Amino acid sequence: MEALAQESRCPEYAASKGYLVAAVFPDTISGGGDFMKRLGMLALLSFLDAQPNTNFVAMIDDLKRFARDTRFHLDLRDAFRCRGASIECLNFKFEDTPEGEFIETIMAAQGALERKQNERQVSQKMKARMQDGYWVFPAPIGYRYEKIRGHGKILKMDGCANRK
Repeated sequence: MEALAQESRCPEYAASKGYLVAAVFPDTISGGGDFMKRLGMLALLSFLDAQPNTNFVAMIDDLKRFARDTRFHLDLRDAFRCRGASIECLNFKFEDTPEGEFIETIMAAQGALERKQNERQVSQKMKARMQDGYWVFPAPIGYRYEKIRGHGKILKMDGCANRK
């Protein structure tokens, strides 16, 4: 659902600003981690490298989709800057002022904090479910998850697997 919202919001934003969309670079990987491992981001940077004399505007729907690690956020901003490309975000205004860079860094750090807190929460919940005797990993072949009131998702034998 989130990807669909981004796919419609960004072209609407581009049209409202009078921008011509030269290309779209979908990125299915979360904003966490090294941007050099994100295929969509690598394709975008390669596209910019192939056209060094053109000033492009890269659009992102949400600042948290850009990078959810403070160091990678700053490195990615530099990667765009050295290619002469600017970045526009639908819900955040990038400003090349000391104050703007400070706020951007704080926002990037907040995204990193939320990502790490979410990882911790998921890990804690998975551990608690395992300690209660529940399977928390992907369903093995021949099994599926079924939602049971009061228990959440429970691993069940797939009915199709029993028919032989």
